[in-house]
Amino acid sequence: MTDARRDPERVGSGRYVLAGRMEGPRGPETFAITQFHKSVGITILLLSLARLGWRLANPPPPLPQTLRPWERTLARITHVGFYVIMIGMPLTGWVMVSSSIYGRPTILYGVIPWPNVPGLAGLAPDAKAVWHDTAEFLHHQIIKGFYVLLALHVAGALKHQLFSRDEPVLARMAPGAVAGRWLEPRLLLILAGVVAVLLAARFIPPPDPGFSPSPTEPAPTHSH
Repeated sequence: MTDARRDPERVGSGRYVLAGRMEGPRGPETFAITQFHKSVGITILLLSLARLGWRLANPPPPLPQTLRPWERTLARITHVGFYVIMIGMPLTGWVMVSSSIYGRPTILYGVIPWPNVPGLAGLAPDAKAVWHDTAEFLHHQIIKGFYVLLALHVAGALKHQLFSRDEPVLARMAPGAVAGRWLEPRLLLILAGVVAVLLAARFIPPPDPGFSPSPTEPAPTHSH
């Protein structure tokens, strides 16, 4: 259900697990996780834009002729949807940070200062609240869309790999994969990679953000 040779959603899977860790009690570690979440989000935004530019300059090969018309349409919708998610998610988060009344800076990985979205930080409080609330709403809706598209993508990829020997869809993402092979090593490597990213996001301590929150600020959450 995809025409990509690398799946853009893999890059962001760990970020959603990382977001859950921001719901813990207020403290230096939770604050560090929040800052790391922002750093990962900006990194994903830059990589996704670069990936989109490369894809526009290098169109993918045509889909297998054996795919039904509805499968082709759904594959394209799913693929475009992932780009919308991988760009829209960090972009709305960036807007939330830039329109926050607390004015916390964003220091990527505690080293590189990252600016606010131009024009937002200087707005009146009411205008900033509108931008922040709108971006927050979209941020949460995009998360829901991610889960739906991920389920479609995985279901489609497994269907083509395990039950459609004449549709080498997985080979487009992992060259050399053999359609119809249940214990395909490349499929197992993809699964192992996803699990490794999720475990890292769940258990690895975040890096030092380079600064501490004000004691008057509320506990950081995924709303930034």
